[in-house]
Amino acid sequence: MIKLYWFLLIISSVLYALPFLFSTQLWWLVFFFPIPLLYLTRTINLSFVHGYIWGCITFSLHLSGGIYVITCMAHEAWMIGILIGIAMIMYQALFPAILFWCVTYVVRIFSIQLPVVRLCMWAIALLLFIMWTDCYSLYLFGRLEGYPLMQPLILLAHKPYLLYLVTAIGKFLCLLFFMLFSISYVLLLWYKNCNALFFVCIVTIAWFFPWGINKTATYEHDWQRQIKTLPYMVHTTAQNPIIMIRTVANQLKNIIAKSPATEIVIMPESAFNISNFADIPEMIQLWNKNCLGKSIHFIFGASRWHNTHYYNSLHWVYNGVLQNCFDKRHAMLISERLVSWMDNNIMRQTYFNSSPLVTISSDVRTKLILSEIITFIPYICSELFFNEFPDDTYGPIPIIAIINDILFTDNFWTLYIGKLLLLLARYKAIVWKRDIVYVSYQQSVFIDRYGNIKEIN
Repeated sequence: MIKLYWFLLIISSVLYALPFLFSTQLWWLVFFFPIPLLYLTRTINLSFVHGYIWGCITFSLHLSGGIYVITCMAHEAWMIGILIGIAMIMYQALFPAILFWCVTYVVRIFSIQLPVVRLCMWAIALLLFIMWTDCYSLYLFGRLEGYPLMQPLILLAHKPYLLYLVTAIGKFLCLLFFMLFSISYVLLLWYKNCNALFFVCIVTIAWFFPWGINKTATYEHDWQRQIKTLPYMVHTTAQNPIIMIRTVANQLKNIIAKSPATEIVIMPESAFNISNFADIPEMIQLWNKNCLGKSIHFIFGASRWHNTHYYNSLHWVYNGVLQNCFDKRHAMLISERLVSWMDNNIMRQTYFNSSPLVTISSDVRTKLILSEIITFIPYICSELFFNEFPDDTYGPIPIIAIINDILFTDNFWTLYIGKLLLLLARYKAIVWKRDIVYVSYQQSVFIDRYGNIKEIN
């Protein structure tokens, strides 16, 4: 019996991680990860140790790509990256361990014997774990936010019509209904009777009756035909930016030659590694009508210095003139910022030796008004992913999201992160009811407010 429950515990943790690692093929497995764990609750009192091991396995698998990236970013000090990764796994595994201990303690104190009651308590514990991880687990690192790439519902964006419940009843109730799916199957395994089978059928039909019936077909806006993307990073030095600008000018001319209807060209976050576009207006004249053959809106990501602060920004150039810069209102831990208790010489030399820490902008998010009929709201990478609700008050106006996923494209084991980012963007489009122009190094797509996607290029 001891070997069996350890086996089921490990199977549960692996089933939680695998759908995220291989989301294209195995996304549907996310429905089943609670079943082995909940099945045990009829006879086994799971302890703090069980929860900690379950959490360590889950996070070790799921965070493996991120740990690899952090290690690579540390270069010669790669051991620091590994230690940070191990520390993150150990920290994140604490909460499920505490939950396991709390549920077992309550069951013991109140002598709860009814299997159904115990089952519901453990299901609620898993629900709390999902909500904590998604919304609050990174609070220790200076912001009240979580890690949204482990939220099970984002995997359902593969079949957006399965997310109709989110828009109807909200995320929390939808996750509660998600747990009900596992509860029904556990009851069937326990009791093996017609009532349990009927319950399984009702819950399964409620989740999957839209399967294969896409009532929200992808629609196309007129402005979509005017947008193209240039998804690569241009490296140069601040002393010789003219080479970079000429290279991009040639690419822009090629895009216009192939697609004369092009009015807007977008590059991802951090597409350029210089930070003084405002100081070289004569050079970016190479992107004007005389050089390209027509006036276009050119939108790209690059850092900039402003009033002694270093910002990660979205730049908007029209007809070879810098129109505006939109500074990022969120900074990623390790790659852009350090929390105060991590801010020391070792961390700065390891991760910020070649660039300073990014300043978080406090400016109100503004509109990107490209014409009388075309307006977008700019979002830069993590601003889209780490905001539970829209960080603007502009209603249904479409979003341009420029994403930096370059670190996830060089190795097979990190590709899953880029795919999860797109799934999270599709989930946001559904929940926020916003069309999104999603531009990254890995993929560039239009996402409509129903989560459907269409390639831009």
